[in-house]
Amino acid sequence: MLTLPKLRRKEYREHLYKFVHRVLEREDIVGILLFGSVAKGLEKPFPESDIDVLVVARNLPENIYRRRMENLKYKEGAESVEDIWLTPKELLEGIEGGWGVILDAVADGIIIYDKEGLLKKAKTLVLKKFKRIGKIWVLKQ
Repeated sequence: MLTLPKLRRKEYREHLYKFVHRVLEREDIVGILLFGSVAKGLEKPFPESDIDVLVVARNLPENIYRRRMENLKYKEGAESVEDIWLTPKELLEGIEGGWGVILDAVADGIIIYDKEGLLKKAKTLVLKKFKRIGKIWVLKQ
């Protein structure tokens, strides 16, 4: 199910909606998560902030450069989107490995699309396994 958040600023909302609808033309999308300042409602006036989006998809190229180039087309007209593309396995490995940006994104992010419930599961895993102390994450005892 697709749940697009109501963002305060029209320009950010338009860029996010355009990006999400283009990305969802792919059949291998597992989840989309909005995170960062726009998700928290702390964005600066357009275009000073970027729109941070985590996209989880199957069948991504292993080569990060190739992956980036392949998915660049989804940003046309939505250039303020900063996207991170991961496979489901990479997402879970990032959580298990304590990758800070992934922990922050999953813990604080807004789930936009979660076809298989993976992002909800990931959020539960982060909050169960880690605790945040200031800006860092530590394993719970």
